[in-house]
Amino acid sequence: MQIVKNATNVTYQDRIAAFGPRLTDEGLFGYLVSVGTIENEGDNQKGCNRLKKKYDNDNWIALIERGQCSFIDKVRNMQASGAIAVVVGDNEHNSLITMYATGDTSDVKIPSVFVAQTEYRDLKSLSLIAKAPVEIQLLKDDLLQWPLLDVIIVVILSPTVMMIFIYVLWRIRQRQRRKQDITPQEVIDNLPTKIFYGSKRQDRERQECVICIEDFVDGDELKIMPCKHEYHVDCIDKWLKAKKVVSVRVTISSYYKYDF
Repeated sequence: MQIVKNATNVTYQDRIAAFGPRLTDEGLFGYLVSVGTIENEGDNQKGCNRLKKKYDNDNWIALIERGQCSFIDKVRNMQASGAIAVVVGDNEHNSLITMYATGDTSDVKIPSVFVAQTEYRDLKSLSLIAKAPVEIQLLKDDLLQWPLLDVIIVVILSPTVMMIFIYVLWRIRQRQRRKQDITPQEVIDNLPTKIFYGSKRQDRERQECVICIEDFVDGDELKIMPCKHEYHVDCIDKWLKAKKVVSVRVTISSYYKYDF
């Protein structure tokens, strides 16, 4: 939210309370009154008591100081005294806080905001200098008006979404790297093949595929590796497609003069 002094258009930053109504898009006009300057209210600047008598302006906004009682008590006292809104200022610390309240606060019908030390002292001095209430406008600031739950969700989800994005990107790069590492299909397709017949097998030739551990039978199509070892075509093709290039570079590339 923002407090705007209408006469000079000076803007003061504030923070709306976690209880009470929100401001509309049109904002709220009123006359800012430092409670301690009201007749017979000199000891009530912190707003811990209701006004002793009704203030003579129906459109006034109470300016009170932090301390001595809870935020919700201050707002309730000023609401009961006829204020249309409350500005609570910190006279000791120059930082914004969010005013919270426990229990049921549905009885609070007016908005309230908190201002830091610098803004509070400036606003308090305005009425003293002017010797009259100062017309101000409480404006809605969409960034600071987000409900607390929305803010929490954004804070939690932002890092989560970023981590998911990084993970997906990492998986894509890993997949691309694996595709680059596997044996080229051209090399696999150019390996020689033959049909196995037991009657033609030489004494030193293997009789089984060491990948699937099954004996060759007549009619099986075998693929011959550069090392002269023979395997079922389906078995060795699957193995080569999943194998990194570096592990077959010496055997395949040297045999077929491929460099990959």
